[in-house]
Amino acid sequence: MANIWPRQNFSAMVNYYGNVGENQTKLILPYPMRLAWDKSKLVTKITCHEKVSDSLERVFKGILQHYGGLENVQAARMDLFGGCLNVRRMRGGDAWSIHSWGAAIDLDPDQNSMSMHRDKATMPQAVIEIFAQENWLSMGNARDYDYMHFQAALL
Repeated sequence: MANIWPRQNFSAMVNYYGNVGENQTKLILPYPMRLAWDKSKLVTKITCHEKVSDSLERVFKGILQHYGGLENVQAARMDLFGGCLNVRRMRGGDAWSIHSWGAAIDLDPDQNSMSMHRDKATMPQAVIEIFAQENWLSMGNARDYDYMHFQAALL
């Protein structure tokens, strides 16, 4: 059965996930990641909302399986963690970021930044499809910017 995520508006998010920053859990990653802004630091677990944890684990296992091992995951830069839970407002706005609920994740932000469009972003289509199998929205596919960003919320 496919995941049915809420719409990206405050009342729907609170109804589904609860208040920002609440109901979080630790997800032990199936492969080590590196902090995108300090690649010397390994990340073996992340904090995310308990309602997305199992789905996100399947995504990461799917990425590992698709690439056939850690070395290939690293070559594709899908081990570069840009963040998950971060209680904050959206950039340039007053609404809460989906990261505030721990229901969004950023991967390889250096080569898939918020301002990059399809002609410059390097997010692999296979990874976008692995997230899509879990009904995660790719902001890049949806809006042609912010290719690093995947969220368990509908526009």
